[in-house]
Amino acid sequence: MFRFLLFFWFFSLSCTYGQITHGGQPLPFSLTRSTSVDFFEEMPAFDVAEQLRLDSLEYGSLRASNRFAYKFMTDLTPANSGLNYTLANGTKVWRVGIYSPGARSLNLLFTEYELPEGASLFLYDAQQHQVRGAFNNQNNSERGILPVSPIAGERIIVEYQEPAHATFHARLRIGEVNHAYRDLPRLAEPASEPYYSVSCIPSLACSVAEGDPYAEIGKSVVELIIDGMYYCTGSMVNNTSQDGTPYLLTASHCLNRNFSLQNPDYEEIAGRIVAFFNYESPTCSSTMRGTEEMSLASAYCRAVYERTDLALLEFQDMPPVYYRPFYAGWNATETHTAPYVCIQHPQGTTKRFSLTNSIERRDVQIAEQTFDENSFWYVTDWETGCTAGGSSGSPLFDAEQRIVGVLTGGNSSCTSPSDDFYYALVAAWEPSQESNEQLKYWLTTEDKQATMCNGLNPYGQSAAIRLSNILDNGWQENIEATRDANNDPLFGLNETGTTEYAEQYMLPTPAILYGCYLVTPAISSRTYPEVEICVYSGNEQPETLLASQRFSPQIQYIDNEEITWGEKPLTRSQEHFVAFDEPIPLSENLFVSYRINNENTFFCVYNIPQGETTANTAWLRVDDTWTPATQHPAGGFATSLFIDPILVYSDGRLTANELLPVSNEFLFSEPHTHTLHIYLTDEIHTAEFTLYSMRGEQLDRQIISNGQATFSYPQLSTGIYIVNLQINGERKSKKVVFH
Repeated sequence: MFRFLLFFWFFSLSCTYGQITHGGQPLPFSLTRSTSVDFFEEMPAFDVAEQLRLDSLEYGSLRASNRFAYKFMTDLTPANSGLNYTLANGTKVWRVGIYSPGARSLNLLFTEYELPEGASLFLYDAQQHQVRGAFNNQNNSERGILPVSPIAGERIIVEYQEPAHATFHARLRIGEVNHAYRDLPRLAEPASEPYYSVSCIPSLACSVAEGDPYAEIGKSVVELIIDGMYYCTGSMVNNTSQDGTPYLLTASHCLNRNFSLQNPDYEEIAGRIVAFFNYESPTCSSTMRGTEEMSLASAYCRAVYERTDLALLEFQDMPPVYYRPFYAGWNATETHTAPYVCIQHPQGTTKRFSLTNSIERRDVQIAEQTFDENSFWYVTDWETGCTAGGSSGSPLFDAEQRIVGVLTGGNSSCTSPSDDFYYALVAAWEPSQESNEQLKYWLTTEDKQATMCNGLNPYGQSAAIRLSNILDNGWQENIEATRDANNDPLFGLNETGTTEYAEQYMLPTPAILYGCYLVTPAISSRTYPEVEICVYSGNEQPETLLASQRFSPQIQYIDNEEITWGEKPLTRSQEHFVAFDEPIPLSENLFVSYRINNENTFFCVYNIPQGETTANTAWLRVDDTWTPATQHPAGGFATSLFIDPILVYSDGRLTANELLPVSNEFLFSEPHTHTLHIYLTDEIHTAEFTLYSMRGEQLDRQIISNGQATFSYPQLSTGIYIVNLQINGERKSKKVVFH
């Protein structure tokens, strides 16, 4: 009998966002602090030792969920909890604190969520160092819920702001509080005892040495937190309409706790999923912790068929352009070629890959579930890597970079890299005539005979790119944090008194900047960083300050074998992403800097070592004068800093007619007046119209019921937008340009 590995893992995440956020800040402490005994709602105590004992009974069995959190069912609303008061300008504020003694972290589910236009919701810790939000009316959904990713520590504060003239009062209800009560394997990455080792599974960055063959399809793979307690892997997948529908392919046992739930409400479970994009190490030889700032939450359940382990979901929102998403292609036939690659998040670690040259169709038999015959691809041996807990739902790609299977389970390990099973797409294609039990209905539209599809970048020619003077020149395996004669960081606080350092990029055409990556070394100090990320334009040096954004990550560390949360413990090498509150238009050279605002802040980023390059792109501000790094007063040399902007070129090369899944019989645009005309045929009675920004933000949603409609958006700025029409259950999309 085949036995599964552990496929459900939960971890607490810092610096993550369970939904797309929309900038802004909570109110200052001077306006929000209160000594009221009614401010915090305290969760009841529970027996952690007994919970750990119950978890241990599940370990190693099909129900090996390896839980990390205890779920409290709550009913907290502005009417029954917290404080309500009104500011001088008429803004109504609701604040409630939640206290759960001993929690490693807390995450919430709003089981009712609907905000009026102009309102904002924030969640943060008691020091406002970890801030989630703002969430606003663009996060409203048909389901009316909002899952939010964790805040470290045992206290969390919710703050709601409603403008004086709101069209209605918000519907807000905190229905669940998840208390993380145990250590998290992700902190031990690369994994070490007592956690199952994944050191033999190479980071995705290691494929760069072979020409980076998995760079594109790797972007389709995401890490999943399910119901605030478990994690798996999934992949974004394309459909034959090429319309950008954000489908997510994973395994059904990720949703039903290894088939232990009886008659699960898959729609409800899908609404409680958070997916993390681009959680991967930028380096191969020494694995770093990846960025955790890019996530999507809440999906619709489109198809589940437990007899093949199929699960297909659809996110409520498109991934924002700066996530740089990719929708993988697929092959639902018996015929494909080796080598095969599995891209996965084993043990909740950064993205990794395993390789095999041989798969074959097999049966799988387990006590907990009866599977259809001959429904799985069997991997006898891995030439590279293996799989582990957390890998469930990960895609298996063929040599044409199309998905042929999805991981159900196995017994492979670093010491025994064999014996894994993937449910076959050909078996899950149409095992039932019901649309909610097959892939075919959702992934094929016009051509129902199609059984193969290539991948898609949903943003096409207007896709975001990552500029990197480190990665683009292959220096990532040779970076360092250079020290001066006093062993202080040369590009941090040192005896020169320099407090700001910048990296330069030459732009061939105007662009829109969305954010930037920073890759930082391990720094022993745990002082909270008072650092700003600044954006400058200029000809030959930074000249005009365009924007600034606070840098405020929260990272976990291990101190005396105990997990501790610090305000600024940059105690391990890691990658961060800072998203700017608003996209920044650029028309000339770009300089991105970090400005250190406190003499006790120890901070720097990685750089290219001295003597490795003759091209300098790094700058420092000495006595209010910008100076190239070659003239550094503590020892200058040519180098580059590991600061990577994410931007979209906006030189007008994309026209409104380049992507036409929505035919002209449905949509006509007037770019100069920002007007859209929708025309429906006689056979179509109603359609759902949605307008998105290139960041994936929902700007408008309407129901068209009289055959035609006209929508005008004079308030929207010049740029590219996405029109989505849902007609007879099918989604059609098109990019439009407003001049």
